[in-house]
Amino acid sequence: MVYFKEALPNPAGEDVVGEWVRLINTGDSSVDLAGWAIRDASGKTYTLTLSVDPRTEIVLERSATGISLNNDSETLTLTDKEGRVVDSLSYSQASDDEIIVAERFLLSEETGDQGAKNLDELALNGGRTISGGEASAIAIAVLVAVASSIFVGLFIKRENER
Repeated sequence: MVYFKEALPNPAGEDVVGEWVRLINTGDSSVDLAGWAIRDASGKTYTLTLSVDPRTEIVLERSATGISLNNDSETLTLTDKEGRVVDSLSYSQASDDEIIVAERFLLSEETGDQGAKNLDELALNGGRTISGGEASAIAIAVLVAVASSIFVGLFIKRENER
């Protein structure tokens, strides 16, 4: 199954250069997306012409799609070649450099749940916003704390050996 995974509607710098939408094929076979479309809340539509391999993500940049993502409220809709809605991604506000992540993918990221056999088993309806900047800051802080602990431990051990 092909889903919206993430979007970056409000990148640092120029939106024209940095905005993107990420799709993911969670299935075990390739999906031909020729004729599928992404539509924003204003009705702007981008028709896909590619296929996506199994368990593969693709990033569609604004420069390719021509879709300008709103920073304050947006709904993206993914439709198949028959026009049926396959997935949607909505958000109400996007801060600077905030990555919008579909809720179905937050479950595994937030809980570290590795028990599901595939991403389809984690699927939930709806969407949610998280900040990529906050997550990165937390990860960096944890790494610095661990590295500092190791260095302090080695220093103390070396001083005790003298």
